[in-house]
Amino acid sequence: MKMVIALIRPEQLPAVKRALFDVQIRHLTATNTLGTAPKSEQVKYRGIEREVSLFQRVRVEVAVSDAMVEAAIGAISAGAKEVGGWGRIFVIDLHESVTIWTGERGPKTL
Repeated sequence: MKMVIALIRPEQLPAVKRALFDVQIRHLTATNTLGTAPKSEQVKYRGIEREVSLFQRVRVEVAVSDAMVEAAIGAISAGAKEVGGWGRIFVIDLHESVTIWTGERGPKTL
């Protein structure tokens, strides 16, 4: 089992979600977060020039079986490319998964 984590821009979320649903990945978690970028931006807020170095991002997490990792990466990439193409994808090992209600463990919980 693997955990696929993607950091994307908020406007990319609908396309990424749709692409994941298209490959039969229907369980995901999306969290609003802040992240840095290679360059900060100068913006004017109430007439004062400010430097912005933290930008709004969405962290999408999907737990998948080993066989579905490439499908998840492909779907996230395709969805993100529809709206600008910015983002990062990380894949980490998922050692255990437990369904709280039933106590089931392992890949069948995904």
